This record gives sequence, structure tokens and C-alpha cells, in this order.
Amino acid sequence: MLSCSATAPGKVNLYFAVGPLRADGYHEVASLYAAVDVLERVTVRSAKAPGITQSLSVTPGSPVAEQVAAGTFDPALVPLDASNLAYRGALAVLQEQGLRLQDISVEVHIEKAVPVAGGMGGGSADAAAAMKAMNAYLVQADLVQDSVPRERLLELAASLGADVPFALLGGLAVGLGLGEKLTPLEVPEATEQLCFGFCPASAGLSTPAVFRELDAGREAGRYPAPDPVLEVPATLIEALTSQAPLAERLPIISSLLRNDLAAPASSLLPELQSTLERLAHQPGVAASFVSGSGPTVVYISPDKA
Repeated sequence: MLSCSATAPGKVNLYFAVGPLRADGYHEVASLYAAVDVLERVTVRSAKAPGITQSLSVTPGSPVAEQVAAGTFDPALVPLDASNLAYRGALAVLQEQGLRLQDISVEVHIEKAVPVAGGMGGGSADAAAAMKAMNAYLVQADLVQDSVPRERLLELAASLGADVPFALLGGLAVGLGLGEKLTPLEVPEATEQLCFGFCPASAGLSTPAVFRELDAGREAGRYPAPDPVLEVPATLIEALTSQAPLAERLPIISSLLRNDLAAPASSLLPELQSTLERLAHQPGVAASFVSGSGPTVVYISPDKA
């Protein structure tokens, strides 16, 4: 049985400024993406049934495994149909290669580690990992001669969602436009990395619902108006890529963290605010913030212990 696996990272947004609502219903953003070492793994393997079938398991020891143990997440609720981003990612590569569903018989298996609807890009990571795995599978199965080049994969990824291109790249990157216009940032090997901890919430949040609350709250004056110019502060980028001791950089990084979706997410799920308040008084926590559209709360600690 032929089998090809690939991984893609979850993410946090260390900076996320949101522009006004556009006529097409979307928002321009200025985002600073940071990949985390919580990975989604997708395996594409030969199957008997024609087309693309799907299956799912939970990665032991992951944030999703903690949610399952706490009874706050049921893996059976993940739709294993054409709406799943892993399916869509695999299909995008298949079609790019000029193949049809009836030309293959594969199973796409997802190993979930990143919280679902948690603001950490788990679905986007599934799509990215599925694209990479399918790209390798088609070549190894002798169905095509050459794999899809990375630049074309990034274009296909952007059509699947604003966070999917970053999930393909990983690392640290500035995202403009809808978040898909990426500028990767070089981080010297000697740079001491940030240590994140994750507090998954008891419920998920819909990203469109959080954006709707932001728009309504801005119109009502509950949230600040959008910045006239959307950009990630150069000082924050410098602090994240500097080789200075982390202890010197953490106060700067903490002071520049921003997420325009944090307040609307907390409005829809008040437990987020109480989690942030509790973390503010925890020793060893340098800063805490809501990841993306929530509801996962992330905290930064000076050391992994």
C-alpha cells in the first residue's frame, strides 16, 4: 500500500490589525503569523473505494487530546466530507494535475492536534498538509511525472483560505491583504524562540461571527475604529528576530502584541476574559492573548519549564 504523509503547523497571530468591512464582505488585515510546534499530520494512502475517502484520529498528548479527555470536544463532529479543508486541499492538487476523482482511490487520514475552531489555523494546516501529501502521492504512484511547484501550491492554497498559504510556509511571516500576501521573515538560528502555552476553551467560535461582532461593535462605538494604515510594527519584528537574550526582548514583545478580534471574541465567549485575567496573575507568564478569532488563549513564558 502506497502511503505519503506530511505535516503543517498550527499558528498564532502575534499581531492582528483588522481594517474596515469591504464591499465584498472581507477585511484587509496586517498579521504577524508565528508557527507553533503543534502539528497537523495528513496521510494520503491507497484505498479500495474510488475517489477520496477520509478518516480522522486524535494525536496523543495534543491540545485536542486534552479537550477530548475533558469532554469539551467530540472528534465525531468533524465533517469528513467535501467541506473538510483537507479534502479540498487534496482535491485542489489532484485537479491542478489534470486528474479527476475517478482517476484515483485514496484515503486522506487526518491526525488532529490543533484545536478545531480555536483560532490556531488547524483546518488551514490540514489543507496544507493534505496538499503536500497528495503532491507527493501522485508522483510516487506514477500518476503524474512532476509535482506541483511550491509557488503554484501557494496560489492554490490562497484559494482555500487566507491562512492556508502560511500553513504551507510555516516559520514567521507578515500577512497583508486578507492575510494571504506573505512576506517570510528570516529568524537567525541563534535567536531564542518564544515558549507558548495553550488554554483551549470549552467551546469553539465561528470566525465569521467574530468578524460580524467586530463590525457591529465598531459601528456602535464599543471597539476602536480601524487604523488608517495597516502594518505590523517594525519594532515588534525586530524584537522577534533579534539575537539579544529573550529576557530583554520579552517586555518589548509583550507591549506590542495586538489582536483586534480579541474583544469581540471575548464578548461572544466571556470565559476568555476570565482566562486572560487569571493568567495575568500567574507567575512565569510574561503575556497572554487570544489566538486569531479565538477562542484558544495563548500565553508566553520565559522558559519551557
